[in-house]
Amino acid sequence: MSVDAIKAQIDRKEFKPIYLLQGDELFFIQELTKYFEDHVLTEEEKAFNFSVFYGKEHSIEQVLEQAKRLPMMADKQLIVVKEAQHLLRQFDKLEFYLNDVVSSSIIVFCVNQKKLDKRKKAFKQISQIGEVFESKPLYDNQLAPFVDSLYRRLNKSVSPKAKLMLAEHIGTNLSLMDKEIKKMILAEPETSHFEDVHIEQYVGLNKDYNVFELNNALLKGQFERSAKILSHFQQNSKDYPIQAILPALFNLFNKLFKLQALKTTNSSTIAKDLGIPPYFVQDYIGAKTYFGLKGLGRLIGDLKDIDLKSKGVGYNSNNTKDLYKEILISIAKARN
Repeated sequence: MSVDAIKAQIDRKEFKPIYLLQGDELFFIQELTKYFEDHVLTEEEKAFNFSVFYGKEHSIEQVLEQAKRLPMMADKQLIVVKEAQHLLRQFDKLEFYLNDVVSSSIIVFCVNQKKLDKRKKAFKQISQIGEVFESKPLYDNQLAPFVDSLYRRLNKSVSPKAKLMLAEHIGTNLSLMDKEIKKMILAEPETSHFEDVHIEQYVGLNKDYNVFELNNALLKGQFERSAKILSHFQQNSKDYPIQAILPALFNLFNKLFKLQALKTTNSSTIAKDLGIPPYFVQDYIGAKTYFGLKGLGRLIGDLKDIDLKSKGVGYNSNNTKDLYKEILISIAKARN
């Protein structure tokens, strides 16, 4: 079940006795947890019917003891168990309760970056009488729609360029993405549509030296400009860590590689297959002039090797500045 589907279920007051929120992406688990806390009970009802437990500090027995109590002056009581990954070994103790749940109690287990084994009886029971939500990291082609959704929730909109700048600068750190967008809107509450200038101003991007401008220069065959940007990254490596640069470059060249295999020239189809806004399709098509299939294949392999080196695999130097030079050389070799 999706985040929106569970929210709709809560809004309809169609509660299940138990929810298991688990997976690698903490952002969606936190988002759903807050939605439970804000929408299941009124503020008056929370005084006697809202309990929070922590996996490091409490046991399953303590959670179930609370769940067996009846709510006071309310139809339901809400029990949220945070950091429940520390209780996974105790989940077998849920089995007896799940055979005869207290219908007036709602238990929400928040399992961060881990999962309950699907072979466990408790997992099967929860799946049958409750809801299991698996929070998965977003793929890179899902980032732009996600950015859109964050703005829409606040009744705002964002330009295609600004959207990509955010996606490429912040990447898949969804909590940071949400924080930066809220900070931006808080600074300009009257602004309804946000452009790239707002990203530069509030997210701390250098107007000329950022990952978006690097990718843009490469797409347009502006190799002197891209070399200048990479050199700036190298000289200011603390502000532009190579671990943040490599994923953006890998995604760019991987999309160009996929584009070479596509047999269509339809902009909508290309945008969908590559996971880019239609606004940027012509830039990608134009880049085929500068990078061929063989060169891109070699370059993608080089970037993977450089990524391993940046993590200390087969690379003894503590100074990663030399790796920026390797990126530049690999790009130069890949050009037509």
